[in-house]
Amino acid sequence: SGHTVIETEHLEYYKQQIVEPIEKRGIGGDYWIWNYPDYSKSYAVVADVSRGDGEDYSGFQVYDVETMEQCAEFKGKVDTNLYGNMLVTVATEYNTALLVIDNKNIGWATVQVCLDKGYPNLYYSYKHDPYLDVSIHLRKGYDMRNKEDMVAGFSSNTIIRPVMISKLEMASRERTLSIKSSRLWNELTVFMWINGKAQAQKGYNDDLVICVCTFLFIRDTALRLRTIGIELNKQAISHVHRTVYKAKQNSHPNWEQNVGNRKENL
Repeated sequence: SGHTVIETEHLEYYKQQIVEPIEKRGIGGDYWIWNYPDYSKSYAVVADVSRGDGEDYSGFQVYDVETMEQCAEFKGKVDTNLYGNMLVTVATEYNTALLVIDNKNIGWATVQVCLDKGYPNLYYSYKHDPYLDVSIHLRKGYDMRNKEDMVAGFSSNTIIRPVMISKLEMASRERTLSIKSSRLWNELTVFMWINGKAQAQKGYNDDLVICVCTFLFIRDTALRLRTIGIELNKQAISHVHRTVYKAKQNSHPNWEQNVGNRKENL
């Protein structure tokens, strides 16, 4: 019914990279772990939400932000409240990772759980944002926006989705992305171009794939914007100098008057 988004030769390459997780957690062993947290690294936890009782699955990916290495993965059917608590626990374990949750439809229920628990590193999207270029975001000061100007969670739309898919294509072509999960690889084999839209074949799921696409998009936009903003702030602070005013000792003949046998300076 279409062509796979990732070319066959790249799928074959990633098939060779699949490894068994070092640990499986949860009642059904749905939470797979390949790398335990390294407290010197930064991580991102990217989640897709389903109702927990339908055909779709909830899933999340844990990736090392710098190396793009897959560290952990979950795919299962769980209610939104329990899922929110699980995400906060996992993100906290991975060095208070950036927690990115798709907020469309039922996803907001999970986002609300994370807000109620006060998770400190929750991702926020810009309201009414038509731009995707980081340089434009920087000029408009998006890295300094208050949370009142933003909405909790990741807001995907018809403008962002094609960019997300292109990030996946590029990363797979350059082989910079780490894929260790057989579940993720299976989803990639049925992630097709159907009528001009990238989606799973009928009867299959693409929850884990969309999480990876979201991670790649966030990494190249929001995280890059945050890094550039921090560097600019450092440069600005480094150019701040402290000056001390010292008054000069001025004198003028009109300021002096004779006082007895001496002159006194007013």
